[in-house]
Amino acid sequence: MARGSPHDSNPSELVPVSEDPLCRESPLMAYDSWITPTALFYIRSHFSSIPKLDASTWSLTVDGEVEQPLRLSYKEITKLPTKSLASTLECAGNSRSAMTPPAEGIPFGHGAVSTAEWTGVSLAAILERAGIRDTAREVVLEGADYGEEEEDDVPIELGYVRGLPLEKALDPDTLLAHRMNGEVLSTEHGGPLRAIVPGWYAMASVKWLVRIRVLDHPFDGFFQKLRYILTEEGGDITSSPPLTALRVKSLIVQPGAGGIIPLGEYRVRGFGWSGHGDVVSVEVSTDWGKTWQAANLLAPHGRYAWRQWEFVWQPRTPGRTILMARATDSEGNTQPLSINWNYRGYANNAVFPVPVEVRSL
Repeated sequence: MARGSPHDSNPSELVPVSEDPLCRESPLMAYDSWITPTALFYIRSHFSSIPKLDASTWSLTVDGEVEQPLRLSYKEITKLPTKSLASTLECAGNSRSAMTPPAEGIPFGHGAVSTAEWTGVSLAAILERAGIRDTAREVVLEGADYGEEEEDDVPIELGYVRGLPLEKALDPDTLLAHRMNGEVLSTEHGGPLRAIVPGWYAMASVKWLVRIRVLDHPFDGFFQKLRYILTEEGGDITSSPPLTALRVKSLIVQPGAGGIIPLGEYRVRGFGWSGHGDVVSVEVSTDWGKTWQAANLLAPHGRYAWRQWEFVWQPRTPGRTILMARATDSEGNTQPLSINWNYRGYANNAVFPVPVEVRSL
């Protein structure tokens, strides 16, 4: 089982994780709504500085295996037909700090996950406007963020670039978003334009977009082949598959670790999500996994948004115990009690224990 629980410090602020690069977690206990307030939506940056792009001078280039290369201004993009959808974004390194032994990377707890309503133009519409050639195989998204990484212990300068299979790029729900929760997309969250690849880990939802390249071959950039891949102990990094769809997962957000629970009735709350299908059940254990009971799923908010759930617990005896929750999706995937360790602690969807104490208050 994974260790730890969602951060529960100041509920009105993002939780600092790293200053360089800037990374902040969402305080999951801070809100009851299924939508994460923009001010509390987690932040994940890859480099020391965040691009500050002026929408009035910014433009998006579309080139490569297309019939008609494009250069679109912010004004032109925002005048195109828009689409809105709610999508949960989870950093691939979320829950990394719960891995044993510790894994490399930013030490995220469980709060590098949030849900917002995104508005923008379908990536497919832009590609169709450019005219995709029959030779097209992959679509590469380039951000304006730039900095230093290490390859074979040698520092290299590079930008953040990720590739999408053509099928996912042409999915009508893959967006180029310029609004978040009804407001103009902020700099911290990728403004003026970012990708939203719903149902996938958020490394695919490239921020600060400046270029889209259509390739006739698979993309093999640094963040495609050396990062965001699952490499277990002794595994070959050159053959490790890239991460794609979100694994089924649930989090208990109330109570937090160390919570004091009164005798009588208590409402345990949380979220469940999956990139492989709808969350169809969440089970809760109040005795460290000895027994499990069904939680109540609240109303869904679209195929890509997490599902709120609650469980009415009626503890009768004072004492310490462990709460756990596990989700199952419509494809039959169930959240595991543990996962195989991997080099950078990616995609940790293991059930995590929340220690609490029941008291007669």
